[in-house]
Amino acid sequence: MKACKQCKALVKNSNKCPVCGSEDLTEKWYGLVVILNPEKSELAKLLNINVAGEYALQLE
Repeated sequence: MKACKQCKALVKNSNKCPVCGSEDLTEKWYGLVVILNPEKSELAKLLNINVAGEYALQLE
């Protein structure tokens, strides 16, 4: 699994981020957060996440 360097979304079986469309991905990431409802999530607001999905917390 790779993480997008632009929005930190986790990408499975693809070379393009499904959230922002970037092709700038890395395999060096740490931590995982799953956002189910970004409109109601305080954590999503803190992390500037607007789309439900899995995200890396830190990129190397």
